[in-house]
Amino acid sequence: MLEKIGTPGFETLSAADETVCENVERLVADGQGHPVVAEIGIGIGATTRELARILDDGGELHLYDFHAKLADVMGDLEGLGYDHVVAFGNTTKYWDSYNWSLMKQVQAHDTPIYDYIYLDGAHTFHHDALAFVLCDRLLKPGGHIDFDDYFWSLSRSKWMADTRHDYLTEEQIDAQQVKVVIETLVRTDPRYEEVVANKVFRKLA
Repeated sequence: MLEKIGTPGFETLSAADETVCENVERLVADGQGHPVVAEIGIGIGATTRELARILDDGGELHLYDFHAKLADVMGDLEGLGYDHVVAFGNTTKYWDSYNWSLMKQVQAHDTPIYDYIYLDGAHTFHHDALAFVLCDRLLKPGGHIDFDDYFWSLSRSKWMADTRHDYLTEEQIDAQQVKVVIETLVRTDPRYEEVVANKVFRKLA
């Protein structure tokens, strides 16, 4: 999968998210033990590759996406010598998603496990509102959750252009649904403070 980085047709997915990488680098530099970072939605692996590099000297990276995508990128990362990455895959069945994998993690742990979560998933309210609720259970106090694409909407995307009207109303297609998640659930929660406008929030308690 990593071979797609920088190739025609993948320009918008080829740059690692600078904010995510800088913040995780800071975690490592601050000597905060063995940071555990989650990336939900990996694209073509640009941010994934950088996070694997940053955490290589002491940390762990958890990836959430479709089984096939994760198998591809895990093979690439193993080829680069990274052995501190764990994959949590889901099927392509219509009602399946990374939320089932997150739920399993909540069930498996009595206490929060993540120092940093990068949520770059479906960008739809019905996926990512639940994802935030689950991530909140998994995020340590003092940890950060980082949202991708605050202003994105389906109306500006080619994704599902031929079928989205079968599943969503015009209001939902036009809505900036990551923004809706943040404004409805995150910014209104006194346990979170905004660190980077419309993007990164720190869990206070």
